Amino acid sequence: MASILPRFVERAPSAFALLMAVVGWSVGAGNYWRFSWRAANYGGGSFLFAYLVWLIVTAFVLAVAEYAIGRFGRGGPLHGPYNFAQRYKKFAAFAGLWMAWASFMILCYYWVVTGWIFAYMIYAISGTFTRHDFNAVATWNSLFGSWLSVGIGVLMMIGSIIVTGLGIRGISSVARIMFPILFILTAILAIYSITLPGASKGLEFYLIPKLESLVDPATWMQSLSQVIWSIGIAWGFFIAAGAWTRKRDDITFLSFGNVVNDTAVAWMAGLAIIPLIFAVSATPMEDIKAAGTGLAFIALPRLFHEMGGLAGYLYGLLFFTAFWFAAFTSLYTIHEVVLRPLKDIGMPPSQAAILTGILAIIIGLPTALSFEWLDYYDTVWGVIGLSLGLAAIALIVGFFVDTESIRRMINEVEPKPLIPLGSWWNILVKVNVVIPVIFFIWWIAYWEWYKGWGAGLHTYYTFPGIIILIIGGIILYYVASRTIDMLTGAGK
Repeated sequence: MASILPRFVERAPSAFALLMAVVGWSVGAGNYWRFSWRAANYGGGSFLFAYLVWLIVTAFVLAVAEYAIGRFGRGGPLHGPYNFAQRYKKFAAFAGLWMAWASFMILCYYWVVTGWIFAYMIYAISGTFTRHDFNAVATWNSLFGSWLSVGIGVLMMIGSIIVTGLGIRGISSVARIMFPILFILTAILAIYSITLPGASKGLEFYLIPKLESLVDPATWMQSLSQVIWSIGIAWGFFIAAGAWTRKRDDITFLSFGNVVNDTAVAWMAGLAIIPLIFAVSATPMEDIKAAGTGLAFIALPRLFHEMGGLAGYLYGLLFFTAFWFAAFTSLYTIHEVVLRPLKDIGMPPSQAAILTGILAIIIGLPTALSFEWLDYYDTVWGVIGLSLGLAAIALIVGFFVDTESIRRMINEVEPKPLIPLGSWWNILVKVNVVIPVIFFIWWIAYWEWYKGWGAGLHTYYTFPGIIILIIGGIILYYVASRTIDMLTGAGK
């Protein structure tokens, strides 16, 4: 079958600009409220060790693979996999659209979360956390589910529409400013936290391995889940970024730079949060176990209030500024993945950005008003959808092409690649096909779905969601197949 060329071709202005765009994509809200909580509750240093293993075995290996699809396939999530694959080309195109679809459903609630974080940044600027009458729970309850939070979230989406409408130059220009500031702010917070009296207990809790946790499957699966979410594999963005690369760009450098920078921010965020909790909180273990919104929007603001004075004000300001920078850079890059297939078939970038932005607001509105809907979207799309995408990347690069020839093409870049790929890369790409299957089996067993709603898997939403995934996948395959026929003229 003939290749299909995208109607809209972009190239990154420089390797640094592309790296900043990709790192801005990876470093998101999860680096702050997911990583710290999981590390603290799943073995501390043992979690960090398992995380490092997954970075090597899965994150770096599949980041290179995903870049290769976009680079050698010369297109985004639809065109790239189709052109790249030597066999099962329509299935490869479907797999790429699956990633874009999963990213769209995540976009549908990510604008809501980004709006919450922006609101808390405004609270921090106005000194809300250090007022004598501040109540963390009441403040959160007044924001969540309100039309004010919806309005702020819509403003975030409008900002994303503006940035993505400008293409790679808009994305990289914003990221080149926001990511370095984010990195510096997070480093300042980490340094300050570890110097507080009593922080040593938090450092021990966060960094010292707990040997019993190394043999606990939950430690390994939770760290894998965090790697998939945090590094951003199988969302489709690395495919889009691969299409932006120039011939002299080294995708092993881009992959390594992304993994290192993302992990550095997550690790520093943990240093900023965990020692602070032990130094300031009267009930550190309760605060440590507060996951997600409980940690970011209740436990931490309460700590800023307890710190009081200039220290509490500045810490809250720096934290939520860095937190929002991370969330917003991820918001518009997720948006780019979603609209890229539309740009590739000829829709103007501004129109694609507006269309997908409006749809994301409409479909995501329930998540702004109900935690149950937010958990549903996050579970079905953020766990199941991305796990299937991970397997798809490994299938396409490991079995739909001559993996050895792809490895040699990656190594042929001049000057020599930062990390020359050996035959180990070929093996690990193929191994990663089964890792999502193992993860999914563990996930079902771990959450004890048979206990119903209280078990945390939200049975009443998740299993209908799985049915939707299956039916939607069948429809999506048909759409991918018909689109390919239209673009190649095979349907005439």
